[in-house]
Amino acid sequence: MGKVLSEKKEGRVHDQLFRVREQLLANERIWSGFRRVELKLIGAHSLYDFIAILARDLPLSFPSVDCVTVACFDPGYEMVRLVEQGGDAEDIITSFVPVSHDALTGLFSAPWRPWLGPCNASLQQLLFPQTKVSMCSVALAPLILRDQLIGTLNQGSTDRGHFARDVATDLLEHLAAVVAMCLDNAVSHERLKLDGLTDPLTQIANRRFFDRRMAQEMESWLRRREPISCMIIDVDHFKGVNDRHGHQVGDRVLQEIAGLLGRDLRGADMLARYGGEEFVLLMPHTTVEQAIQIAERVRASVEQQGFVDADRKRLSITVSIGVAALDDDSKLSGPEATDALLRRADAALYRAKDRGRNRVA
Repeated sequence: MGKVLSEKKEGRVHDQLFRVREQLLANERIWSGFRRVELKLIGAHSLYDFIAILARDLPLSFPSVDCVTVACFDPGYEMVRLVEQGGDAEDIITSFVPVSHDALTGLFSAPWRPWLGPCNASLQQLLFPQTKVSMCSVALAPLILRDQLIGTLNQGSTDRGHFARDVATDLLEHLAAVVAMCLDNAVSHERLKLDGLTDPLTQIANRRFFDRRMAQEMESWLRRREPISCMIIDVDHFKGVNDRHGHQVGDRVLQEIAGLLGRDLRGADMLARYGGEEFVLLMPHTTVEQAIQIAERVRASVEQQGFVDADRKRLSITVSIGVAALDDDSKLSGPEATDALLRRADAALYRAKDRGRNRVA
């Protein structure tokens, strides 16, 4: 009898371990799929491309997801126009859904958390208005930006049991946070093109736009006091490059450096040409230690880049970088915080130059 009970107990333990292993493998597949989508979203510079990635890549990564839409409060229909200007694929255009503020806030209760469960006719009409097939279950993830509910990422399935209420939502919340930041980045990039806030040479933000974005991020920092970092990047001996090789070569060097700096930006990061051969990178939610690591990677990538002159001969180009940060201990407010962050980064840059250039301070 004891042997039989022992065997049953071992069987239950084996079943539990099997279920845990299957759950871990499932989570790994979900994370891998989300990661692929996130990497594409970070590179999206138009709202149309951004919506296309979500509408097409999420169902490709997760076969049980039959439809994806993004619904946002868009009172002036600015985002609708930006999507329509980006391309003419009907499935992409209809995957962006403008909703009223009341309808959006009615979907979630504070604190905002994803909602999974069955889909009814009114929910389908609101969030999947152009979808011909009935959605049987949905996952709605609130998009939060600067402590405001701005929209919702909606996944629909024809499988009634696919999105169940008891499913953990950690990975979905992570995806929604990335989507919110990248949405803001894509809209900002579109506004750059429309408002003349892009540097014409490097095609990144100019100082005017940076100042505007800095003010917004400082407002957020004042409310939450989360770490925020800034780095100023200066091309070493750039005047000599122009004098010896001409302005065309100098312009190409600046364009390539802007490309290197923008290659690994996260959704919330803000890169701009600050003036001449200087660039500035603002990094919300980033400690000074993290910013220094990023700056070292930037410095090394520039040093290793194969810059060439007009005769295709190798140029030795390096940068000096000053890094500064504010954290929750900083006793600053308003314009003082903006001034302090930029002043400290600038002072650090001069220390890097004084110490021999091609370094981070």
